Amino acid sequence: MSDYIKKIRTGDPNESDLTYWMFSYDFKSSNQDWVPEDEMLREKKRTRNALVFVLYINAFCIFLLFNSFAAHLLEIIIHQEFSYPV
Repeated sequence: MSDYIKKIRTGDPNESDLTYWMFSYDFKSSNQDWVPEDEMLREKKRTRNALVFVLYINAFCIFLLFNSFAAHLLEIIIHQEFSYPV
């Protein structure tokens, strides 16, 4: 997924392969006056932000699953019996 996010280019000069995990609104605008962006650019940024959000959700779910597995494994080691929580 991160490779796909790296391939999506929105045209932001601050964007690079090292900042693929950042949302598009994490970059500070260089101009002081607010100028509306092109509709196509906003659509690309929305798509990229959604993919970055899914990347964060995936990482969080993997962390929770690994944490649950480790806790269950430690419980088995400590109690020396196998029981699923209901």
